[in-house]
Amino acid sequence: MDLLTLESLPVELQNAIVHRDLAVGETLFLQGDSASYFFVVETGRVKLVRYTSGDKEVTLQIAESGDGVAEIALFSETYPCTAVAQMHSRVIIYPKKLLLSAICNNSDLAKDFMTMLVRKIQDLKIRVELRDIRAAHERLLRYLHYQAQSGEQTVVNFDRPLKDIAADLSLTPETLSRALTRLERDGMITRTRLQITLQNLPAA
Repeated sequence: MDLLTLESLPVELQNAIVHRDLAVGETLFLQGDSASYFFVVETGRVKLVRYTSGDKEVTLQIAESGDGVAEIALFSETYPCTAVAQMHSRVIIYPKKLLLSAICNNSDLAKDFMTMLVRKIQDLKIRVELRDIRAAHERLLRYLHYQAQSGEQTVVNFDRPLKDIAADLSLTPETLSRALTRLERDGMITRTRLQITLQNLPAA
């Protein structure tokens, strides 16, 4: 039983699930909206951001296919962030109360949900680690290393704008560009417009 295999879910939950297609830039929910649903990205990519004092934007997550969005909604009255589609996307929408009931009554579903949460915690730990690396080129190299690890390969595809990747790394686009140039000059990477090949993967 898992959240993406809808036919494996309890019938009552199956019958309540709906899908929603999002255009590029379309908002799924806003920070402060009433939290009545949980979401899983079926296709595409959804960015979760939180606005702090002074309207500063903090990226919390880039959710891709199979990723859960707004797990905290199950235990909160409002969404603590805003979710925006970065590309044409499709999400699965689960009613909060029915999903909670299904999790409580199905150990396999509860395990699947916990696995999703653990993966998200690991992603957040990586994000914090990256932001603690002061040198931009070293931060970028570590980021590329993690991206390559996730796919067990040496090629990293950039399928979104560099300004978005820069924001994930708390860098300006100009600083990211300089970091890429330095890594290429030092022989650590080769690159095309949308693809980077790591020449010397650091040890894990």
